Amino acid sequence: MKTNRNQTGRLTSLFFFRHPSGSPLLQLILLFSLLIPLPACLFCSCNKNDVEGGLDLVEIPVDSCSICLRFNISDHIADTTHSIVKLDLLLYSADGIKPLVCKRCYDYLPDSVKIYCPRTEMIAVALANYPFELFRAAPERYDGAEQLNCSFEDDSPSQPIMSGVAVLGAGASGTVTLKPLMARIMLGIISNNMKKYVRLEDPRIYLESANAGAEILREGGFRPAELLQAPQKEPLPYDIGVFPQSPGTQLYCYPNDSPEATIGTPATVLVLECEIKGATEQFRVSLPSIRRNTTTRVDISVDGPGKFESKIY
Repeated sequence: MKTNRNQTGRLTSLFFFRHPSGSPLLQLILLFSLLIPLPACLFCSCNKNDVEGGLDLVEIPVDSCSICLRFNISDHIADTTHSIVKLDLLLYSADGIKPLVCKRCYDYLPDSVKIYCPRTEMIAVALANYPFELFRAAPERYDGAEQLNCSFEDDSPSQPIMSGVAVLGAGASGTVTLKPLMARIMLGIISNNMKKYVRLEDPRIYLESANAGAEILREGGFRPAELLQAPQKEPLPYDIGVFPQSPGTQLYCYPNDSPEATIGTPATVLVLECEIKGATEQFRVSLPSIRRNTTTRVDISVDGPGKFESKIY
């Protein structure tokens, strides 16, 4: 029996710190007191104070999970997909007041990202090419993100602002589709039906009553609260003579769901301006509802000053 006690004492010394009292119970208490702080260091999550593109070592609930987000681009305002030079990613809880849970910022478009977050339904908001600092001043609630507004003058047709939203089930992964906020108006075929070789000289196009600003996450129901005051005129590459031409001249604007001019919600108008026999003539085409991320093509056939036909498709 004495030998067994010595063997037991040696075995105990391998697993417990020795204490002067020699009490195994006290030694066990000391061991657990050292192990308790460890779990908080074993987890890595994304919280709303994360550094750009990185992870913070923070304590997260046991029921946390990881989600994988992928990104697609749906670009219908260009013949080739626009580039993305900046991506802001915001994750909101879908519960209660929908608070901000996580935010990331990238200087490129990643194929996918993996994020640790609470095991609850989430709302992923992605903003591409946003011209202002958003990472350090992100809306603290989802309704604040819905109110993010951008001015057309701060946007760029070469690198347009895009956005996308995806609702993810608890612990689920998903895809965010990024779409430009802008719309494109393109001049298709322009014809000159006047006799005696009268030309449309120095032709140019521009937009009247164009929407000056829009909410970035909105998908429909755009109503201009403010109009662009000094529209840019885009010249056609050549005069228009007896042969129909397809210059493909393009203009860009923000969406306007007003299908016709009414008080307070004017429709967007395409204007063809040119010189005919030394006099400036204008031909106005009222455009239908202009949707986000769409291209509207317009053909114009001029019969004379103040006389023309148009086709919109």
